[in-house]
Amino acid sequence: MVSVLFVDAIFFVTYCNRSGKKRKQSSNYKNQTNAFVGAEACKSCHESEYKKWGKSDHFHAMAVADSQNVRGDFNNSHFKNNGVTYRFYKRKGKYYVHTKGEDGNYHSYQIQYTFGWTPLQQYLIKFPGGKYQALTVAWDVNKKNWFFLYPKMKITPHDWLHWSKGAMTWNTMCADCHSTNLHQNLDVKTESFHTTWSEINVSCESCHGPGKQHVDYMHSLHGKKPDLNLMRSQLRMTKGTSAHKLVSECARCHSLREKFTNAFQHNEKFLDQYDPQLPHPADYYPDGQIKHEDYVYASFLQSKMYHYGVACTNCHNPHTYKLIATGNKLCLNCHADKYNTVTHTHHKPNTSASKCINCHMAGRNYMQIDFRRDHSFRIPRPDLTEKYNTPNACNNCHTNKSAKWAENNIMKWYGQKSPIDHFYNFTGVLAKADKEGPKAEDELIALAQNKSQPAIARATALWYLGQFLNNKSYPVIKKLLTAKNSLVRSNAVRALSGLPDQMKEEDLPALLSDTVRIVRIATANQLTGINTSNFTDEEQKAFKKAKKELQKNLNVNAYMPLGQLNLAEYYQKKKEYSKAITAYKSALTKDPHLNQARMSLSELYNQLNDNEKAINLLRVVIKQEPDFGPAYYSLALVTAQTGKEKDAIPYFRKAVSLMKNNARVYYNWAIVLQQLKRYKSSEDKYLHALKENPGNTDYQYGITTLYMQQKKYKKALLHAHKLVKLQPGNQRYRYILNTIKNNL
Repeated sequence: MVSVLFVDAIFFVTYCNRSGKKRKQSSNYKNQTNAFVGAEACKSCHESEYKKWGKSDHFHAMAVADSQNVRGDFNNSHFKNNGVTYRFYKRKGKYYVHTKGEDGNYHSYQIQYTFGWTPLQQYLIKFPGGKYQALTVAWDVNKKNWFFLYPKMKITPHDWLHWSKGAMTWNTMCADCHSTNLHQNLDVKTESFHTTWSEINVSCESCHGPGKQHVDYMHSLHGKKPDLNLMRSQLRMTKGTSAHKLVSECARCHSLREKFTNAFQHNEKFLDQYDPQLPHPADYYPDGQIKHEDYVYASFLQSKMYHYGVACTNCHNPHTYKLIATGNKLCLNCHADKYNTVTHTHHKPNTSASKCINCHMAGRNYMQIDFRRDHSFRIPRPDLTEKYNTPNACNNCHTNKSAKWAENNIMKWYGQKSPIDHFYNFTGVLAKADKEGPKAEDELIALAQNKSQPAIARATALWYLGQFLNNKSYPVIKKLLTAKNSLVRSNAVRALSGLPDQMKEEDLPALLSDTVRIVRIATANQLTGINTSNFTDEEQKAFKKAKKELQKNLNVNAYMPLGQLNLAEYYQKKKEYSKAITAYKSALTKDPHLNQARMSLSELYNQLNDNEKAINLLRVVIKQEPDFGPAYYSLALVTAQTGKEKDAIPYFRKAVSLMKNNARVYYNWAIVLQQLKRYKSSEDKYLHALKENPGNTDYQYGITTLYMQQKKYKKALLHAHKLVKLQPGNQRYRYILNTIKNNL
């Protein structure tokens, strides 16, 4: 498996809540801008749409906690979880909870706002510094009981996931998508917020943009016929909006992503404002299926539907959020009737098993009770389950059968070609890359260049290639810096992070002036800390602008542990080490389980020759995550660097037991064994590394020097020839080859 640092997921508290009764609107912020006119201004001309919206998930996204909106039992009801008691009660028309707070003691807290409608409802509590915290106990609307969102976890007041801590801070985790015209307004120095909105819920202008220009235009007509094209130019998400553009408009909330800016701007592209998470572990299964909550976007971009121009509104009514038809009738709006027959489904008609969605949109529960379906619309692949242990729709139902059984039935029904020669070829490539790493290099290179495959899958292929960048993949990645798709371009930039500074200086400056912000920020991040004296004046100006965008992105996310981690890495590139250490420590203060920050800080201490601190940090990682291979690997490297090569051997042994296909671990173990003059063991480890990645020049060079050290020139000759073949222009390798020949 490719070495990936797994971190605590960022838990977004965004729910798709279903219809309920109307209730009054309110806001404690008086920040209506001139451009936003409010939903009431739309009602007179769009009464039907207004009524539908009034029963929608969006209407109920957030509300004042009053008798019309609170659905939970606050009649002195009690709930207990992991030894902590929650008492929900009312007093003088206000709603309260009595439970443990951030100091570990019991307090009473007033509920300020409701959050969501169904299948669950959460509650927000006001904290100092403009923060609102979401309780981790929620109300199950259908079962009518309280439940804990993370029942398998014992969460203390010091934990990032505690309801009083950052993972449950509304301002950063939820607010952006539950209110209209929301501005987070984080003060980085004080970590306080001055968050504002124009309407408390997701109103008309959340989707259609500021309405003043449109309203003024309609009032100016005085009965004249309006110009339809002009009207559509004044608004977003109209009937004239193309399918792909419509999906990107919805994506601002229906995606797992990181923000670039303080507030959403309707006149900018999605990738100018957000960086979407690619469909790879740990948030997705290796083949791209949903694992943690992904909010649909990255799944839908993998689909054949998206590829052929299907948009959200082809299935969902945009004002009610409900499906426009039920059962297979929805799919048959576009697909031929033959797909609703036994010859295709191979299941009894009009049963759950014969529903299209149960084979092509397998789902999972999030927040315990909120069932979401995978929108990649893929065909079941039990063959990938056999190879890579990814889930498949067949065995979701037939739990008593094996994946091989399911695979045999699919082959019997549809033939050999159907499951394999398909639009979704990328799924097998990505799954193989996750398990076998460099062995999937050829397939990844082909996928990255294949324009017929989804752009988000090609971008993910680039992510994998960046893990083992070499002379074979480099020219391909470099070529894709000019790809038409900006998601592909930005990830081509990131895939080149392992390049020497001189090569980055040659390859990347042109991307600083890219038309899309995600590419500019990725490029500025890669070029931070390198010598730019050879840049042209235009490149210097572009770098200065792109750095400002990068710094804004870092500041917007600075409240989050991962935001502090990104800041730390930024300072480290700039060689501002004291600031980097402070940011790493801040990330760990916010989330003591963020071992990615602990690993990076350990690496920095090692770089600064403070190996005692580096080793202590790695021991903490191992204590928290005993099966985390990269921690043992890093501990082995640092221990060897301190001159204790023999002490490093057990750590290498443990690392390879947990990272069996990671060639780099074997390579560095081989070097240490070579230094200890354990030549046979060193040879075995070099050969294992080469078996995993024969095209790696480091591994070929290492075993060549091992044989030369033992004067085994015949064996050395074979690998020296491979070195020269891999890098014909490398004079050092040619010198080694000639030296070996002279000694034969």
